[in-house]
Order: sequence, then structure tokens, then C-alpha cells
Amino acid sequence: MTTNKLLLVITAYFTLVFNYPFLSEFMGAIIELEQFNVLFLLSVPFLLGSLLLIVFSVLALPMIFKPVFITMTLTSALVFYAALHYGTVFDYGMIQNSVETDQAEAFSYLNIQSVIHFCVLGLLPALFIAKTKIVPQSYSQAAFARLKLFAGAFIVLLTIVFFFYQDYAAVGRNNSHVKKFINPTQYLYSGAKYIKYNYLESEIPFKTLDIAPIDASPTEHEVMVFVLGETARAQNFSSNGYSKNTNQYTSKYEITSFENMFSCGTATAVSVPCMFSLMTRDNFERRHADKQQNVLDLIQLAGFDVQWISNNGCKNVCDRIPTINIDLSQSNPLCDGHYCQDETLLLPLEQKLASLSTNKTVIVLHMMGSHGPTYFKRYPKEHRKFTPDCDRSDIQNCSSEQLINTYDNTIVYTDFVLSKVIEQLEKLPKKYKTSMLYVSDHGESLGESGVYLHGLPYSFSPQQQRHIPMLLWSNNNQHQTRCVKQQAKNQKFSHDNLFHSLLGWLSISSTAYQRQLDIFAPCSPQKTLAKN
Repeated sequence: MTTNKLLLVITAYFTLVFNYPFLSEFMGAIIELEQFNVLFLLSVPFLLGSLLLIVFSVLALPMIFKPVFITMTLTSALVFYAALHYGTVFDYGMIQNSVETDQAEAFSYLNIQSVIHFCVLGLLPALFIAKTKIVPQSYSQAAFARLKLFAGAFIVLLTIVFFFYQDYAAVGRNNSHVKKFINPTQYLYSGAKYIKYNYLESEIPFKTLDIAPIDASPTEHEVMVFVLGETARAQNFSSNGYSKNTNQYTSKYEITSFENMFSCGTATAVSVPCMFSLMTRDNFERRHADKQQNVLDLIQLAGFDVQWISNNGCKNVCDRIPTINIDLSQSNPLCDGHYCQDETLLLPLEQKLASLSTNKTVIVLHMMGSHGPTYFKRYPKEHRKFTPDCDRSDIQNCSSEQLINTYDNTIVYTDFVLSKVIEQLEKLPKKYKTSMLYVSDHGESLGESGVYLHGLPYSFSPQQQRHIPMLLWSNNNQHQTRCVKQQAKNQKFSHDNLFHSLLGWLSISSTAYQRQLDIFAPCSPQKTLAKN
């Protein structure tokens, strides 16, 4: 067939198959209206097809036509699978998260259903494009034919807009998030944006922040363990009122649970750099965050011995901090060569606490936590408290009971590890002021409204992906503990508060410090932590 005919076939396939999630969402929104024009409803696939045909006409250049559309078909099949089964949207944040995904995490999504889906809906159409013989045309014939195709698509687009502009404007305004499901324009735009920001723009100079320690007497001894959780959502913590006892191990300690804590992002690639950054969620940009000191840099400059112990990377936060990475290939029943369960963090923590080199120490433990979709691999069999559970990666094929039980088992196991961290801190000599702060990076969807996993754009992400747990244990005096508990019960906090709260808790002075964002400031004596 001619190039234009093949282009029409490809456009029809992308419109009706790969864009089923978009058509379903947008046309569903129309049908839910009290009154709607049937012709308006039927025009949606034609509008989308016209838009895609215009884009494809520009991309369909001689010599690279087949490589471009074969690659796009294979990639779009993967995007379609993620959107159809998990509700995933490939915006800038998801592209960033995908680029930074390691091999083990990528293979955790591999299962029979995903392979069959990719082969049938991606590989076979790609082979069709590859095997189709293109009728030869002169450059002038091809250019004129392409111009007619482009003009035809543009006329169809204008006609639909002319008759139904008000309808599209009204439905689009109330469902603006749906456009992010358009395949492949959404991920192509986001990918181009990622490449531009990370590879084409000029280098950003590194920014330092002012720092000077106060109230740091040589005889003061302090150890804080900051436990960075993964994919834990607040509503599944019994310390926040959940009906199942998921915090059975830490319940014997004086734990403060911050019931209204929210994340900076819905994916690790955003949330982890953001929570340690001076930037807030509203102005956060990863490329700028990577090029300036974070709160751990300031703590280290203030004279603290800072150590990052990782079972899950650090997204550049620990670039200037001494780091221990858990050896995934170690001979250990807690490791399978791709992942290690979080108890493996306890030995390097114990070793660090046994050889404290200064009076002041901050240790960060980055957990694997409740990372999906293979939740069943995040806890040992002896911590399989809730059954039946879901021992597969295609979690959409498990019952809701099985999926939630499996996820709850990951929370119980996290709680077990946290209790062991507290045990180790309690063994330190009484001269040490000790504390443990646990905060998750983001939450998780478990099939609510058909959405799974995490990573949706923050603006329309479900609360399950943003509402996160934060737990505090400390051997501080009871008055302060009661005050903090009151704050935790009544106030709403977010990752925006962490930078300033850590500086305040550790009595570190910086011009960057803002007392109004310090969670613990109302429970501490007035200190001038911000320099004039």
C-alpha cells in the first residue's frame, strides 16, 4: 500500500486500540451528563483520529517512516498496558521515574498477561508495519499526497470544533486530566520535555546554603535514625485508626503518629529529593534540587556524622553523604539477587551504632517497604499475617481481599523493622538523646476506582497516593511528647515541613530555616534558628 494508506491504518489502530483508556474516560464523562448530543459523543474518536493523523503526518518522514512507527507501536503497547491495567499516566514525573527504574524493578512488572498483551497488541502490529510493502512514489507525488492527507485531517478537525466547540470546552474543563491518557502524544511530549531539561539545557551551578550550628555543646550526645519508607499509605496503619492491627510491634512503644501527613509527589523520583529539599511541592524542580544542598548536607556541615544506609537507592539525595548500599547478591535468605527485605538494614545500623565517632549522629535508612506490584516479595513468610494473599505481579487479577491482605503484610513487616530500630536505640547509653522518625515517600492505590500502584499526576491523583504515614519515637521528656502528639492529631503537615523540622529538632541554624514550617517548634523553647 502507499505510505498514506499505511498511515491511515496506523492512525485508526492507535485511535481505537491504544487510546481506549482515553476514549473510555472522555466518552464516559459525556454519557454521565444529564443531556448530551449523540453526534458530539460520536465525534470524539474522529477528533482524536484527526489530531493523531496530523501529528503522524509530520513524523512520517521518508527513510525513517518504518523505524519510527515500529518503535512507537512497541512503546505505545507498553504504555497502553500500564494505563489499561494500572491507570498509569505517563507525564513528566512518570517518564523520570521510568528512566530511573532499575532492572529488578522493571522485571517485577513482567508476567504472562503482560507478555501476551505486548506480543499481540505491540509486536504483531509492529511486524505488520515492517512487512508491508510500500508502493514507490516520486518525492513530488508523495509530498502532494501527504499535503492532501494533512489538509483532510485538518478540515475534519475544524468541522468538529466548529459544531461542538462549546461541548468540548465544557467537558474538557471539568475533566482536564483525561488528556494525559492520549497515546502516544502524552509520553512523546513528556519524554521530549525530560530530554530538554536533563540533557539540552545549560548546566545549573551548584547552590550552597548558609549554615552555623547552635546549642551544640561538646558534651551533648544525640542520635537520630530517619527511616525513609516506601509506598506506604496512611490509611493502612492501625496507629491511624485502621481496623487491622498493622502496627502491633511498635504499639508497645510511645509512638506519635502524624495522622494528616501528605507527600510532595506520587513517585519516588519526585518525593525523595523533594522531602529533603528546601523547595516546597509548589516550586519543586528535580534538576534544581539536585544542584543545591539539601537538609542532610546542612546537618553534616553542622558537625553531625551523617550516614545513609540504602535498600532502595537515594535519587541523588545522598551524593555528598557517606553511603552504604545493601548488597543484593549476598547469600542471605532475606535476598533473592534482585531485592533484599528490609531486615538487612538492621545489621549495618547496629554496626554504626556500635562505633559512633562523634557526639551527634544522624542515620538514614531507606527501606524497600511496600514497593509493588510484587508486594508478596517484601516480607518473609513468617510475617504473612493476613491471608489469603496475592503472590503474583499482575495484581489486577487478584481479589481485593487478597491484594489488601498482601499490602497489609508489608506494613506489618515495616512495623516489625521499625520496632527493631527502636530496640537498638534503647540499647545506647543513657547519655544519648535518641529518636526515630519514619516517613513514607508516597502512598499507593490498591484498585480503588480501577487505579493501581502510584505515580499519577499530583493534581488528580487519589488521596491514597498522597496521604502518607509519619511516626515518631523519642526518649525526650513527656511534656514535649504530649505537645507533639497534640500537633500530630490536629494539624495537617507535608513533606514541605521536613527540611525545617529536622533543622529545628537538631538545633541547627540556617538562613533557610522557617520556624512556621517547623512541626516541632510549638513544642520547643523559642530559639532563633534563622540567622539575621
